[in-house]
Amino acid sequence: MAIHPIDLSTVYSQIDNVAKFNASQNQLAQVANQQVINKATRDNLEKSQSVKETPKDNTNATTVKQDGRQGKSSEGGPMEKKEKNPETEQEEEQVRQIEISDPRLGRRIDITG
Repeated sequence: MAIHPIDLSTVYSQIDNVAKFNASQNQLAQVANQQVINKATRDNLEKSQSVKETPKDNTNATTVKQDGRQGKSSEGGPMEKKEKNPETEQEEEQVRQIEISDPRLGRRIDITG
């Protein structure tokens, strides 16, 4: 059975229709993805620009005193620093300055792996 030119023109036109349909489906998918990305971007921008109000009855929040120090938290959070006397500060500095070194350090090399 031979292929006639009329059959080939029909096949080519059908292939053209299928190609156009596939191209339109790809474009629709790309447009849908772009819309989702744009919506997510707008939502993130709105979230970043909005100001969230804290609840008025928040008893766990730390307070700032008049002199700028933080107050005590009701759940044992940040506490105000205790004043240290100069003698204990000097002792702590002396303790921090002690350096312990190993006299064998750098003299023995372990080559056994």
